[in-house]
Amino acid sequence: MQTYYRTQYTETQQDANWGDLSQKQRDYFNHLAANDPQRNGQEFFEDTVPPEIQNNPEHVESYLNGNEEQGIPDRDWSHDTSRANGGSDSADNGRFEDASTNRARGSANSTSDEQAAADAATDEDVETLLESAEDVADASAWGMAADISGGIFETTFDVLLPIAGSAVVGKKIADKCKTTTDKVGYGALGAGGTALFLASPLGAPVITLYVGGKLLQRGYRIFKKHTK
Repeated sequence: MQTYYRTQYTETQQDANWGDLSQKQRDYFNHLAANDPQRNGQEFFEDTVPPEIQNNPEHVESYLNGNEEQGIPDRDWSHDTSRANGGSDSADNGRFEDASTNRARGSANSTSDEQAAADAATDEDVETLLESAEDVADASAWGMAADISGGIFETTFDVLLPIAGSAVVGKKIADKCKTTTDKVGYGALGAGGTALFLASPLGAPVITLYVGGKLLQRGYRIFKKHTK
């Protein structure tokens, strides 16, 4: 049975996520929900799209309509029990699945193995989207520091790199903490340690290797998805 996601968000966040979608995206979910007696379009969206990407319309677009660069396929809504065999259009009678797989099945019901494969592909593609966004954020933060300082003086670079680096690391550590005390304490500790390291002669070379390594990892993940 399809996993319900709607309870993951507060009502306010649900409405914000829905409102951030494009009109075309909202129309699509309204269409899917037209014959669902229990849900409107927003509720269909909340119950079928993974919660990790519901607040990002670009991720939703890539998840539904594919992203060739990231190895993500176009998806169709796939009925577990087909309409030809009496299946309903309710959100709990289906899941999003690779469009080519869904269309090749025709009017047959999907098997439990096929449903599990569709869910596994969803998990993998959501991870790809989130990792890609994190990589871009990391690279942008470091790149911004380099661009700003590179156009001024080398001494300025020596100052700005530790500042930018400590801010990035401090935020990433704080985001992992649950309490305000931990966020402040561990975030500050991580930021301070990073600033000291980046102020050393090893700081700039390490950042160059880090950003390059991130890009290589991203490329390798894309390569693996295309060659499975």
